[in-house]
Amino acid sequence: MTDFDYAVLIGRFQPFHLGHEKLFRHAAAIARHIIIIMGSHNCPESIRNPWDSCTREKFIRLSLPDVDSSVYTISFIADSAYNFNDWLIRVQKQVASIADKDSRITIVGHFKDDTSYYLSYFPQWSLEILPTQVSGVSSTSIREACFEGAISTIKDVVAPEVYNELSKWITTVNFRELLEEYRFIKNFRNKWKDLPSAPTFVTAETVLFALGHVLLIKRKIYPGKGRYSLPGGFVRQEETVEQTALRELIASTGIRTDYKELSGSIKMSRVFDHPTRDLRGRVITHAFMIELAVKTLPEIEARDVADEVIWCPLYRLEELESNFFGDHAQIIRVFVNRMIS
Repeated sequence: MTDFDYAVLIGRFQPFHLGHEKLFRHAAAIARHIIIIMGSHNCPESIRNPWDSCTREKFIRLSLPDVDSSVYTISFIADSAYNFNDWLIRVQKQVASIADKDSRITIVGHFKDDTSYYLSYFPQWSLEILPTQVSGVSSTSIREACFEGAISTIKDVVAPEVYNELSKWITTVNFRELLEEYRFIKNFRNKWKDLPSAPTFVTAETVLFALGHVLLIKRKIYPGKGRYSLPGGFVRQEETVEQTALRELIASTGIRTDYKELSGSIKMSRVFDHPTRDLRGRVITHAFMIELAVKTLPEIEARDVADEVIWCPLYRLEELESNFFGDHAQIIRVFVNRMIS
């Protein structure tokens, strides 16, 4: 008889490696069924999250060829960087939809770094913590090896079938596009790598609503080239954050609305400062929500860093989420929820 009915594994698995497999094997030894909750579902593709949910699920199954698929369930959950309680609720609901009532449940995990804090937030379940993973392997080092042209160095830390898939992936157009972004980010960070301490950057964005639409640009530069984002940019020394937000809004969208009207239509603002929100470094942004009381959508024109500018119907946000830059879709969702409440 096993110690538990269900064991829960939570992670992004970007990608699934031998350390993750060790956790899974331990879970299988102490529980009759394993629930794998895969985070960052439908998130924007980036050098931190290069593989979508379907690909990551494939990697997991390829890594466990000897395990009957009926022994485990793979479930998906989207990120919620600015509403941790919402994320906790959704994890609990996922488990409750699979586990029988009054089941004995445990979470199996490893305290890798500060991002592992969530493991302690499920007091209703037992907690199984394993020591340091196999040879210090991490998904971060595996991704870096792929982008640095050193894929042969990861051959012993992922399943052979996964290694074969990664070897094919680095020959694709998709990989080459991500490689360009990786090089941009690396060069950006190298500019300040020798400073005594890493700098903190401040940006400002505008979340502009009108007639059930939100104003978006499609970026024509790295980072986030080809992805939808909010109009915004770095704060200049002589500007307030509000001035930056409005300047960038007008510069990139060419919106035919008077500056004073835009400023007077600001309903609220909020700081968004998740530590990993921007791969360039520690970037804290101030987002200003504007609601325009108009009868027709103002004319717009793509300029500056915008390759395209659109009025996006709010119902399409979920559909487009994987095509956004960074956490911009989550920022919009925060303000949409504020409007509803």
